[in-house]
Amino acid sequence: MKIISHRGICEHSKWKENTLEALLFALQQKEIDGIELDVRMTKDHALVIHHDVMIHSSSDGTGVISWLTLSELYQYNFGTKKHPSKIATLENLLQNIHSNKEILIEIKSDYEENIMIQKICELLKKYSFLNIKICSFKESILRKIKHQYPKIDVGKITFLNPEKKEVNFNFYSVYYKNISSHFSSNYVWTIKNKKELSFLKQNKDFEVLNIITDIPKTVFYERK
Repeated sequence: MKIISHRGICEHSKWKENTLEALLFALQQKEIDGIELDVRMTKDHALVIHHDVMIHSSSDGTGVISWLTLSELYQYNFGTKKHPSKIATLENLLQNIHSNKEILIEIKSDYEENIMIQKICELLKKYSFLNIKICSFKESILRKIKHQYPKIDVGKITFLNPEKKEVNFNFYSVYYKNISSHFSSNYVWTIKNKKELSFLKQNKDFEVLNIITDIPKTVFYERK
């Protein structure tokens, strides 16, 4: 079993999700095997770590990521008042990682997909010594990345467990209620509380699942 911290969320962390501080803090925890994060592209083609299309729910600013430049995004606080944080670029994160723990990057693309893929692949080659995997809901992104950088493992995110494994993908990331035993090596998303963890533990393959979770330490201590 691998325990992956969803957007760097971890019990007792003071940092907000997908901030550089949250992700690096999670990687420092002995119970955690890796982190999951989301990447979007700005108006000026910077790769930033952010989940939503818009920034109003995650910062003190407003606007759409793809309509704003990186310098414009730097004006806003993506942390809390007590623990402020600037939006992080993907390279900000990668250059600060000094471990072999897993980095699971979800690619979110809403415009200029080919430019985004080119920039992703440039970083994958530059940081090839890190344990990076790429995932997305969009199959076109995964196929293009795999074509440009065959060494990388790519995985399809899906709500429903696939009927058969496609050769295009190295793994699947499946919604936790729909995981089935014949794909027990999949990633499972997202366990957010003990109730969801109890549901997943009923699966006979629980011990070999790779779990993306908001409660990584709880999963670690309750997996036996």
